[in-house]
Amino acid sequence: MAFLPKVLPLLLLAVVCIQLSGVLADVPDRCWCLENLKKGLRKDTIEEFSIFPIRPNCNKVEIILTLKHGNNSSKGIERCLDPNTLQGKNLQSCWKSKNTNNTFTFKMSNCPMTQNS
Repeated sequence: MAFLPKVLPLLLLAVVCIQLSGVLADVPDRCWCLENLKKGLRKDTIEEFSIFPIRPNCNKVEIILTLKHGNNSSKGIERCLDPNTLQGKNLQSCWKSKNTNNTFTFKMSNCPMTQNS
């Protein structure tokens, strides 16, 4: 029985580490956008967008647009948008005001008034 009190804290520590690794896995550990679109896209071509704020290993805000897929593709194409464009600023504003559950990805339909430029 003396074995159980010694193993229990190690087991709890392992469970906590596993849980934390799942949470941290959702955040990229470096900048993903090497090149950004300098001009916005038509909003009807965008399925969803993700916004990654400044983080320890990336010193810029990143906006990743997922475009609606065509007939030949099952997954949309992703493009990075310059956060300083009008559309980038509008997406960030919408994301900040409507993102109540702190997710990175947002459906474009949640931001109906977003302009293209």
